Formats: sequence, C-alpha cells, structure tokens
Amino acid sequence: MDLKPISCRIPEHLERLKQSQQWLSDQTGIPKQQLNDYIKMRHIMGIVVAKRIAVPLKVVIDDLYEWNWQRSR
Repeated sequence: MDLKPISCRIPEHLERLKQSQQWLSDQTGIPKQQLNDYIKMRHIMGIVVAKRIAVPLKVVIDDLYEWNWQRSR
C-alpha cells in the first residue's frame, strides 16, 4: 500500500487565516500560479517547498494535503 495525496488543503488553511493566495505568494516567494498548480493537484510539492508553505500557514507539512492509502500495482 502506498500513501498518496488526494487533495490539497492550502485553501482551507488560507480561509482559516483569512488570507489569500497572493498573501501566501508574498510570504513564500512562490509565484501565485505555482501555488495554484499545487492547489489544483497539477503538481505535488517537494519537501522544501512544502516547508516554505507550511510555516506561514502555521501547520505541519502533513496538513498541506489530505492523504489516502492506495494499493500498489
């Protein structure tokens, strides 16, 4: 079984903090379009990027995604 991210939780955390994607972009230096690619699951962020995003959102890296166990093929 493999652990897979099934959805990005950045929008939930932004809503909790009453902040926007632009704010997160300003805080992290990550372009807004790249953040949107993570949110839409077009790309999965690496660990360094995840840490850069998690710090201003005040969450641990695991909380950036909803996770699910899936059978290996």
